Amino acid sequence: MDYQHVLVYFMWTFTAVSAQDVKYFLKGQDIHFMPSISEQPIVILWQHNEKDVVFSVGTEKYVASSHKNRITLDRVSAELTIKNATYEDSGKYFLEMNINSEQDTFLYRIEVIDKVSKPNISCEMSDTKQPTLVCSTESKHPHLLKLKWSSPGKEQTGPNLTITVRNEDDDQVYRCDVSNPLTNETASFTAKDCFPGKRSDVHLIIILVCIFILVILCCVLYITRHYLKVSKEPDEKTSFLDQVLTLPSNSGLNVLTEDEKMDSEGAMRLTASVHALHSSSTHLNTITELSDTSNDQQDHLKNSEKM
Repeated sequence: MDYQHVLVYFMWTFTAVSAQDVKYFLKGQDIHFMPSISEQPIVILWQHNEKDVVFSVGTEKYVASSHKNRITLDRVSAELTIKNATYEDSGKYFLEMNINSEQDTFLYRIEVIDKVSKPNISCEMSDTKQPTLVCSTESKHPHLLKLKWSSPGKEQTGPNLTITVRNEDDDQVYRCDVSNPLTNETASFTAKDCFPGKRSDVHLIIILVCIFILVILCCVLYITRHYLKVSKEPDEKTSFLDQVLTLPSNSGLNVLTEDEKMDSEGAMRLTASVHALHSSSTHLNTITELSDTSNDQQDHLKNSEKM
């Protein structure tokens, strides 16, 4: 059957309109419409903001191009499901049906909204040095947001809250609750955070002092280790033997056995004997030379006398 012909045939005489309050759905969720009917309708027509979404009569069904592959229609109950809701799906939905030659109409109003994001709290100082806390959050539907401040024994609605800070170490906590019809988020703020600059200066000083102490300790440790290393290091660079400068030996020291010790001692005694003989020979030569000199002198005197 031709869709336009069916629409001409399906001329409505509205006998009842069921209107409902606004219903909210989160972006990305499915939208499900469930009309309350007693019997299976012959003709079903769903519209969104006065534009056809789906039309069903008998076994034929027409789906608008804007909603293809996104909707599911139950021809028995006339229930409609829209998948993966977008902000553009917000608005009015009309359901028109023909049941036993009687017409019936339902009206739905929906709004697709986003989740509430975590609020941000800032502290603003006035000329009178009176701190004011400001709670804010991002949303595509700010008109649906509700903000509420709470602290021990006190609650206040609205984004701004004027507080009294006793001192720069005041640890009083204030909480901001943000909600929309479907979700809510909370953030907290401590009164002393209204003075972040001074607290940062203190932290900076502490960090610098710690760095200075660490540098001093490193210097002391380095000097101590270097001194101990020098004091324990043997004097291997130079040694003096009979006032003669010698270089350090690279050969290792060998441990002598008993036999080697005896041979070494014998060699030392032999060397001493050789030195003694050499000294004696030297003395003997000296005496001989003196004796020859004396004889020459006597011969010279005798020749002088003869003459």
